[in-house]
Amino acid sequence: MATVVDVYENPTALQRFTPVPIFTPIRQTQSPLATIIALSTSTSNSNQPFSIDRIRQVYVKGGNIYLINGLNLPRQLTHSGRDRDPIFSDDGEKIVFYRGEDDNDVYSINADGSNEQLIIKSKSLPTLAQGDIKALTFVPKTHLLLFNTYLCNPSPQGPSYNAPECTVGLYRVDTDSGEISIIVGGLTGNTMQERNFEISPDGTFISVSSSGHIDIYAGNRIIYPDAVHYYRTPPDEYLPQQYWLPDSSGLIAVVAADQESNEPATPPSTYSVLRYTIKDNQVVQIPFELPIIFNSGCNFSVSPDTNWIFYISDGNGQGVGTPSLYIGNLNNGSTQLFDWDGRCPSSYYSDPQWSPDSKYFASQKTIWSVEGSSISIGGDFIAWIDSNHYLYTIYDANIPKTSTFIGEIGGDTISLPEDFIWSSEFIILDPKNTP
Repeated sequence: MATVVDVYENPTALQRFTPVPIFTPIRQTQSPLATIIALSTSTSNSNQPFSIDRIRQVYVKGGNIYLINGLNLPRQLTHSGRDRDPIFSDDGEKIVFYRGEDDNDVYSINADGSNEQLIIKSKSLPTLAQGDIKALTFVPKTHLLLFNTYLCNPSPQGPSYNAPECTVGLYRVDTDSGEISIIVGGLTGNTMQERNFEISPDGTFISVSSSGHIDIYAGNRIIYPDAVHYYRTPPDEYLPQQYWLPDSSGLIAVVAADQESNEPATPPSTYSVLRYTIKDNQVVQIPFELPIIFNSGCNFSVSPDTNWIFYISDGNGQGVGTPSLYIGNLNNGSTQLFDWDGRCPSSYYSDPQWSPDSKYFASQKTIWSVEGSSISIGGDFIAWIDSNHYLYTIYDANIPKTSTFIGEIGGDTISLPEDFIWSSEFIILDPKNTP
């Protein structure tokens, strides 16, 4: 594994050539289904014909990594018996995974099984980074991987339930060569969240949150300091949920609505939504009439194109009244009650599961459109494959047997073999890369 290359520059020494953004309310309109601001929402290979042969999956069995192309037999890639949590690069040619129970050692391997190597070892990083390695994230269309380091104080003893405080770093590693460089170190954080950054879809920018503000980086330089300010919630700082706009022109940040204290190690009780645009270097607060609340693990879910947000609200944000589900327009702030059978939108797990083009969302046995129409799929929804195809299962208690199918919006159903294995980590290969 290569030695760490320290290319970090003190952010305070950089020229702050942009002013602190101002908050400007935007006008509320009547209907959340009004015309959407035109954004680029194309998905990878969206114009290519669908084929099962183009699905590449990676999964873990017995602590070893396996890869499947289409309906072919699985191929074992590793043999340690201790591997877990694999992820793909965008082209499906590089796989990164943890080895061991702790988040200390990260390996990479090529999809053909070659070039297995240790690329991150916690104890080989600078002293303040020798903690847990978190948030493994490929830079789009590259083999570069970003990750957080969390060096945390011991968990509090006795009656304190606060999340342990941590020193947080952000690093980059080339998964081909193993060369590591630091983007920023010495940030504050806690164990309530396991990442403090998001990468823009074009791979140009990195948004990093810490200590009440979000900075925008290009490489290891802050180019838009203090782009977004947010309340630091006591006793444990809640970091905003960040969602880059599809054209990388800015981001949506869901932040704590106020500076009131929360229960230790818990998210805020109410949220606000901010939109930041790079061109104007300006933040606007999206003025939802009904506040977003956190209730029993439910809060909100943002669509991939950042046009929509599902959220729950009790109508006043005071924790009284029965929460209802709403769909909000992230361009004009308008909201509408949505009849969704008491489901629970969440930023912590994928419910609902949005289609890549944000036209549909699915949960359990139903697919809905944002306009309110629904499709019963006759089984239990598992995952979207692309914007038009999805995977679902039907369980027959009389046999008993579970059958797996690929469904298509407005199209045919494909029955899959009984021994078909589905992994949550998959990609759709470009036809020219299909084996």
